[in-house]
Amino acid sequence: MQHDHIKLQLEHHHKDCYGWALHCCNHDKEMAYDVVQTAYLKILERQKTFGGKSAFKTWAFAIIRNTAFDELQRRKKETLMFQSGESSLPDTGFDAGVENEFDNKLAKLFFAEALGQLSDRQRQIMHLVFYHGLSLNESAEVLHLSSGSVRKYYDRAKKALAEWFIKKGVSEL
Repeated sequence: MQHDHIKLQLEHHHKDCYGWALHCCNHDKEMAYDVVQTAYLKILERQKTFGGKSAFKTWAFAIIRNTAFDELQRRKKETLMFQSGESSLPDTGFDAGVENEFDNKLAKLFFAEALGQLSDRQRQIMHLVFYHGLSLNESAEVLHLSSGSVRKYYDRAKKALAEWFIKKGVSEL
């Protein structure tokens, strides 16, 4: 795939890429931004490895997921180093002050609570399918799982969500 075409694909899928990164980074906006930027660089460096066997979006999501995992591991190591060293460091929490579109609607908070009832793997699959429009097979590629496993997680997640909605008294969405 040519460099210009890759850039167009990234522009076209940017919103979905950021949303997936946000999910992979546990909704840490600063980390998601960093992960997307790093993943885009990796995509541009590895553009010749994209053989077209899967959709571009699927390939990009896999790179974003792996980049987020690496970043989470790196930050976990840093945290452990700080905890074992000086514990009197000042709090430097990040406050962006601006909420993005994933946080500003009550319905999304409700669904986030519902998705919180699922296992991590079930939550990842539901996020890929419903927020990013990937098929179960594409989700399997992103998560490096078999299609059969993804289908089982998906079915179990749907059943768990249905039970949760019934407990909350929701009959129709």
